[in-house]
Amino acid sequence: MPEADALTELDALQEADLADVRVDAEHGVVALLFDLRSALQFRMANTAVLVLRGATDFEWAHGQQHPHHREAHYVMSSSTAVDGNRLAIEVVCLRGWRVRANCQAAEFFVGDIPGLSEAPPNFVEDTPATIEAGMPSWSSPFEAHWATFIHPRPMSDGFDG
Repeated sequence: MPEADALTELDALQEADLADVRVDAEHGVVALLFDLRSALQFRMANTAVLVLRGATDFEWAHGQQHPHHREAHYVMSSSTAVDGNRLAIEVVCLRGWRVRANCQAAEFFVGDIPGLSEAPPNFVEDTPATIEAGMPSWSSPFEAHWATFIHPRPMSDGFDG
């Protein structure tokens, strides 16, 4: 089991950095990449990936952007709710950044990117190349330590036949 589970625990991702979001509209997949080095709930891993499958709607709202360099998008709140056979997920970050989605299933992977430093880069003083090299990315080798899965199913009438 992971130290915290973003699929079942309110605010499990608090103060993690939302590093990137990928959307595959054709297949209804949304993937969120998190840097866990500043997260409150995680000490034994540096990276997490949240994959939403069968997404029927997706909302991305972004607030202020610094025009000259990458900045951290620290998670202020994260929540998951099951409504029938659907799963609703919301991640709210500092400065107005927010991701919301409804999906059929979700997967949460927690692990390490080997060679990532103990602390995130300095987004104000470091060069863009240093920042990029010091952050998780989709092309980084990822060693998963834990994974949780959720697939809500409609309530059965009690008969299996």
